[in-house]
Amino acid sequence: MVTTDAPGLKRKSNDDGTFRYYWQARTDLVKKGYRPSSVRLHFAETSEGAAQRAARCRILWAEMLAWAANDGVLAARGYDGTIGSLCNQFQTHDASPYKRAKWNSQRLYDQCVKIICNTVRARAVRDLIGPDFTRWHTKWGDPKAEGKPRRLTRAKHCMDTVRRVVSFGVTLGYADCARADVILGKMRFQMPKIRTAKLTLEYVRKIRSVAHGQGLGSIALAQTLQFELAMRQKDVIGEWVLLEGDAGGITHKNTRWTGGLVWSDIDVNMILRKTHVKTGIPVEHDLSLYPDILHEIDLVDPSRRVGPMIISEATGEPYKHRPFTQTWRRVADAAELPKGVWNMDSRAGAISEAYDAGADETSVMKHAGHKNRQTSAKYNRGSLAQTSRVAQFRIAKRTKNEP
Repeated sequence: MVTTDAPGLKRKSNDDGTFRYYWQARTDLVKKGYRPSSVRLHFAETSEGAAQRAARCRILWAEMLAWAANDGVLAARGYDGTIGSLCNQFQTHDASPYKRAKWNSQRLYDQCVKIICNTVRARAVRDLIGPDFTRWHTKWGDPKAEGKPRRLTRAKHCMDTVRRVVSFGVTLGYADCARADVILGKMRFQMPKIRTAKLTLEYVRKIRSVAHGQGLGSIALAQTLQFELAMRQKDVIGEWVLLEGDAGGITHKNTRWTGGLVWSDIDVNMILRKTHVKTGIPVEHDLSLYPDILHEIDLVDPSRRVGPMIISEATGEPYKHRPFTQTWRRVADAAELPKGVWNMDSRAGAISEAYDAGADETSVMKHAGHKNRQTSAKYNRGSLAQTSRVAQFRIAKRTKNEP
């Protein structure tokens, strides 16, 4: 079915009587190697959705014809005024902040751009107004299925990406992006609930006990280091990044391990020195002050205290993020921890415990490797100990002033 306003549009029936739509490239050009040969079109069954679907077909058809006219070379895609082409500029332009972002940030941008392009790719930036952005945010936050909770974190990430994409368009001198940027600057959207869960010393010791019972000393050691030193997961277990050039170190396929703790980070006086991956701030910890860490280290054979501190028993290599969190979750479930408590809550638990103990803000900031005290305060998930201490100070002050 090739129509003037929607070239390449195909429609197929679903079992429930609804339809799904595709764009289909010309068969002769597909045989010559043109890709993509087809594209699924996700647009609402409304007049506006039909217009967006037709516009997307015209863009795809034009790109295909340009490929055929250019001897099978796809021309660089420029900005045509749509949010979809602006996303493409954001991902491919050499001056884009996307190019300077870390691999995990790029992955998040890619996921969000895919959602944006699957829903509103053909919308003209010059026509966007506040209610459009509000509607997008609402749509992106819809539950995955009936009875499921709203996905506000998903909506937040997508709208944050829209802000970044539009902001980049401003730096390229697009007047329509400057207008959209002003509108977005005036808008606020419903945020995900602030997490209140935290790991406690009791939870940590349960995890350690169960982990050792399952032969997972790596999980016990990692959890202890995270909690006692208020470290992020990747500062302890490291992360696997794409190889660049002939970089050495520990590699697997096209990735290289980096950023995690290694045994040489600990000197002969048991001082651990580590530069936090996210902030670049160096910290020092005297491990002799942490009996739980010393106990876990003592359980590691001295002959194995070389290289990365946290090694997966299953692979003999440093953990990748997902296998670590999955293994940790199985241990946490066996230890009967609440489902709402995650490994990432280790840092919040450590910082909250420090505040409970009466540590001053500057010391907590240094301990956690934060750039400012406000950031540390955000990890403080409050407790009765803190509010009770304030009450004692207030009552003591009143008593002192009373005649």
